[in-house]
Amino acid sequence: MTDPLKPLFGELTGPLARLERDAAASRTLTEQVRAVLPENLRPHVLSAVRRDADLVVIVDSAAWTARVRYAGRALGDAIAAAGGAPMGKLRVKVRGGEKRG
Repeated sequence: MTDPLKPLFGELTGPLARLERDAAASRTLTEQVRAVLPENLRPHVLSAVRRDADLVVIVDSAAWTARVRYAGRALGDAIAAAGGAPMGKLRVKVRGGEKRG
């Protein structure tokens, strides 16, 4: 018996594979960023991605943005040492959280 959904999802193989590669690259980069930062800052880094030459680091609170920016040169050096492309600008963003309470 053939899978009736195969015609619908068969074309997604390429985009899904690309999405999986991008997610893996983001996980690796996030781990690299956390390893360079001071230990008390590491849990506040939610994600790190490359956007063109820029490094975008997502943190959980605006209180941590300046501390991540302060480590910008060390982040660029560590990424280059790990074989990554040279870093352009460091952009630190705060993930918009849900209101609690």
